[in-house]
Amino acid sequence: MAVGLRARLLSELERYLPEESLRSFASGEALTPSALADRAIRSLAARALEVRRATDAASRIRALPAIGGAEVARGIMPALERIGRATDAPADLVRPASQTAGALLRLESPGGEEAGTEQLLAAVVRLAAVSVRSGLPAGEVLRLLLEA
Repeated sequence: MAVGLRARLLSELERYLPEESLRSFASGEALTPSALADRAIRSLAARALEVRRATDAASRIRALPAIGGAEVARGIMPALERIGRATDAPADLVRPASQTAGALLRLESPGGEEAGTEQLLAAVVRLAAVSVRSGLPAGEVLRLLLEA
């Protein structure tokens, strides 16, 4: 039986977030790769940038188009890098956000589903860990990633 993306993400996050914060998110709606990428970039990365006082970068990232698949993700990667340079946003938040978009490209390429999924999970986990280190509470990180 295939393990869903939500369960795989929570399993990966167990190493970085308190167990009690993960428990309440164990069940819920199914999570698609594009929804996870969109939430990680336009919600989590933007909120973590706000916590780090990079509000201009956060508002620009929120204004990016919703990521519904590889075509949009292809444009998001360079947009994130331009936003990072233009606003002096912390690279430790912008980089994993860009890697998240790149992972979606790989995931949707022919034969790239498993490798792309692993890459997506790794990028989102890095972004979540940096967000917590930046001062965002673990529960908020999970809410931004897992709730619509």
